[in-house]
Amino acid sequence: MVIVNRDVEKAKALAVKVGGRGALLACAYGDLEAMGRFDLVVNATSASLTGGLPPVPPSVFSPEGAAYELAYGKRLTPFLRLARNAGVRIIADGVGMLVEQAAEAFDWWRGVRPETRTVIDRLTVPLD
Repeated sequence: MVIVNRDVEKAKALAVKVGGRGALLACAYGDLEAMGRFDLVVNATSASLTGGLPPVPPSVFSPEGAAYELAYGKRLTPFLRLARNAGVRIIADGVGMLVEQAAEAFDWWRGVRPETRTVIDRLTVPLD
């Protein structure tokens, strides 16, 4: 697993915080090009909220892999468009995470975990 940040020291601090659960590397965006392709690339930045794109090179996406965007909406974000243009067939936005987090909170407060599949299906839009 690789954690990337504009500020490599922040990436390293996060790696130390969550380390001990397997191989973990921290680096800057500029280091990604030399690392090859990844099976999963997750955008956890706020760039998509303003229509921006983190400086991820298209070469990091594996066509057989997946791209996951934590933001959600009614269309492809620039990050998901970059992944799609790089040949990635499996792309997803953050709708599922939003719904599952809400279900966990509801369970925590009410002691009942709602069924989430129907809600996710209703909120999910084709990402074209």
